[in-house]
Amino acid sequence: MFRVLGALTGSRSSKALDNEDQSQKILNQAHDFELALQAMDYVLDDHPRRGMDLLQDDQDSDKEDDDRSVRVLARGVIEFLEATLGFEANAMKKAAATLAEAQQLSQKRRQYFQKIKLKTSSLYPPGTEYAVTFTEACLLHALLMLFSESMVESAKALFKLRKAYHMLQEVLNEIKAAKEKNKGSLYTQDANGSFASFATADSTTFTSVDIPYQLTPQEQQDRELMQLAEDVYKMRKRRLDGAHIGNSPAAERLRTDLGLQSLKDLSKSKSTKKPVVLSEDEIEQDQATIDEFIHSGVNLCFGILQVVLSLIPPAIGAVLSVVGFHGSREDGLRMIWRSTKDRNIHGGIGLLSLLFYHDGPFQFTDVDFDVPAANGDATDAKSDELPTATLLHPGKLLEDSLLRARAVFPNSALWLLQEARMLSSQGRSQEAVDLMDSIDVNEIEMRQVKSLMVFDRAMTLVHLHEFERAAKELILLLDMSEWSPALYTYFAGCCYLEKYRMCEMGVLDDPRKNFYKERAASLIFESPEMAGKKRFMAKITPLERFMLRKVDQFKKNQAALNVSDPLDAIGVSPVHELMYFYNGYNRMSEEALVVSHKLLTEYTNPMLETKDPDQELIRNLLTSLTLRRLGKVEEGCALLDTNVLPALITIEAPDKVKYIKKTEDPWAYPTALYERALFTWKLKRLDGIDECRTWLTRAQNYADDYELSTRIGMKIKAALDRVDV
Repeated sequence: MFRVLGALTGSRSSKALDNEDQSQKILNQAHDFELALQAMDYVLDDHPRRGMDLLQDDQDSDKEDDDRSVRVLARGVIEFLEATLGFEANAMKKAAATLAEAQQLSQKRRQYFQKIKLKTSSLYPPGTEYAVTFTEACLLHALLMLFSESMVESAKALFKLRKAYHMLQEVLNEIKAAKEKNKGSLYTQDANGSFASFATADSTTFTSVDIPYQLTPQEQQDRELMQLAEDVYKMRKRRLDGAHIGNSPAAERLRTDLGLQSLKDLSKSKSTKKPVVLSEDEIEQDQATIDEFIHSGVNLCFGILQVVLSLIPPAIGAVLSVVGFHGSREDGLRMIWRSTKDRNIHGGIGLLSLLFYHDGPFQFTDVDFDVPAANGDATDAKSDELPTATLLHPGKLLEDSLLRARAVFPNSALWLLQEARMLSSQGRSQEAVDLMDSIDVNEIEMRQVKSLMVFDRAMTLVHLHEFERAAKELILLLDMSEWSPALYTYFAGCCYLEKYRMCEMGVLDDPRKNFYKERAASLIFESPEMAGKKRFMAKITPLERFMLRKVDQFKKNQAALNVSDPLDAIGVSPVHELMYFYNGYNRMSEEALVVSHKLLTEYTNPMLETKDPDQELIRNLLTSLTLRRLGKVEEGCALLDTNVLPALITIEAPDKVKYIKKTEDPWAYPTALYERALFTWKLKRLDGIDECRTWLTRAQNYADDYELSTRIGMKIKAALDRVDV
């Protein structure tokens, strides 16, 4: 920390004037960062236009002192959120361009601060904050490339991740050194040894935690400087209280339980409710904005970077050497959790990442694979670190974090959707639908969130076997989302097909059986005409490739069987096949699982009567999953061992296997080996860990690049990491 000694008389020296200019620059910067944080929070509260309006600037400005970097980064973060929520090509392209600009501006800004030696943090060298904005833009840009599920784009992304990693490592080392130097405290202390804070309004002098040095006597009495410091302080305080984006303080809306009923109970109990705090940890309101941005940004970015690299599937794992290190899932999750303690966009994105990891529609952590930590409840040597068991099974901790976000962002459909997903992951699918039904999707400002809400509701309805309503929701998406009209159409057709089959079997007594039949045929066989019209990252999506292969398979079956009804050529329930990709078997109730078992095992038609080996393999695989979820683990495992695995693998010795390469349904083969590992776990628990690892390794080694290889491969990799704890 350096101190500036000002002139003691009324006339100021040129040095004092320079220092006053410096203090002005520092407070202006803190104000810009607070404004950017407010803008991004508007987006998290479903007010993207208000957020973007705060970030308007003169893009033609070439003044060296004009800081556009944080505004451009904020726009890039907003566009990144919109792009990753909707996966639409135009949105991805727009976000990528903005983030690339943010990287360039951040480098330029960092060099400028280093040149004029402007130290805005009490802990770090000049320009450190722009090292963080650079790596944040770089990381988000790389994630856009990784989400393409393209081998080439993923390889390019890893080069970009390497840039982010090296700069993050540099800043992280500085944070650790500063923490050691300050004996655990990351906050500036004033001359009296107490935390520096803004003085009360009636004071004639002031200090500002945002200025990392002692103010001169003249600066302490500068009313303009005092007003700017007060503005920054108030902006930060309102943000930390959750009252900065037009809402009342968030603590008034804090709940302890999930679900629509808890929302109703909250409104009834407001008059008698005891005061609560927003966080279990006391929020430090006297931390400088720039220091907070650096700490939370590094935790978020380095955490996500490590988790992503730990999940890279084998198909692109060979290029990890380009990055120079392998990610640690545990270290990454711990850092992301740390970021969630900060009441800013980094905490918001960190929480969204954790929710996607644990409770998303495509989960990386299979609920059946509840492997505990090897050291049980042991905690890290540092008291503030989460134990490994909690990282793998955050449970109530994650639920409470989500409820705090719901309190801070009461208008946000995005966070309501996360609550619905969590309910669904807990097997409370009807409650999830009820919660999603509690808002009018037409009033959601973020178009991508509106589409996601409809899609997730459709998936949840599928898990409930409400196939007709699910089909209608999927058809609505044709006018809402550009992501994959072909898949929406195919999926809707599969829902109608299952409704028709339920009528044929007598599971339903519905006079509209023929209507379901006609809708199923038209939607399923018309869907390929829409494929490729809207492409993700300029190529057909993996799920569209899957859908095109299935419809082509149905047509070939029809020709081979010589049947007039195209539905007679469709074998195993295609909607149950799709359910697997969205974690449906883990989210169905016992009642729904019983119906699924009946539909999978008892329905018959000309195609199924042929006992085609490929169709039988898929049917037996999916049936084994319903049996496991119904508690019939041994029966399900025997079915898999007897009727599925012999078609895929020959075990010549414990450490020597021969793969029988099949191509008809490539997703199913590594999946069967993965599921066999889960059966071992359910039957043997810790005694079967080595066997689980063996099956997972076999699953990982079964195939190279195939449709859905990234999706299936990441799930296998996550499970392998889990059994290695």
